[in-house]
Amino acid sequence: MTPRRRRTPDQARREILDAATELIARYGPDRVGLRLVAEAAGVSHGLVTHYFGTYGALVRAVLRRENEAQRDRVRERIRSDGGTPYATGMTEVLFETLADERYVRLFAWAGLHADDVGMSSDGLAALVDGIEAGIRAALPGPDGPDRARIEAVVLLALSSAYGYALGRTSWLAGLGHDPADPAHDTAFRAALSSVLATHLAGGPGSP
Repeated sequence: MTPRRRRTPDQARREILDAATELIARYGPDRVGLRLVAEAAGVSHGLVTHYFGTYGALVRAVLRRENEAQRDRVRERIRSDGGTPYATGMTEVLFETLADERYVRLFAWAGLHADDVGMSSDGLAALVDGIEAGIRAALPGPDGPDRARIEAVVLLALSSAYGYALGRTSWLAGLGHDPADPAHDTAFRAALSSVLATHLAGGPGSP
């Protein structure tokens, strides 16, 4: 157990969130609770409850922080692509964001427990906001994709990432492949990136 020490409220909240994120990544949201998080963070169960209330609220706070980090990462990548936001690299970073198994499992769990954690579409909307802002900054003017097209690409990527992150091991094994071989992940990402890039680059008027 981590020794308890004096912390400011901001430090305590941050370290509780760090501990929760680490435990959720290791065990999955269903196998973690407030007491386990408190022990890992070196604080009392009562302090975790004081700051977050319920486990659902803690998961929501972890997901909110993850969404903010993912949004900023995607937006920065698009801006740094030198005016080529529809290149394969842009769709690869989007897929990498959504194919992060830890993030996808957390996002999926929150969706399945929406009533418990008070989830809304704010996190996903913020991610799309970040992507749209990056595209507009990289390619100002009317030539870029409209909001509906960006949303469609995110939904396609998210759906594919959900399926692949949750089913890749059994599916690849069922096809006679070694799930530990990273070449399969690379090939899948390349194929999906090509599909997403084609759709995103189609422009507002194309199907």
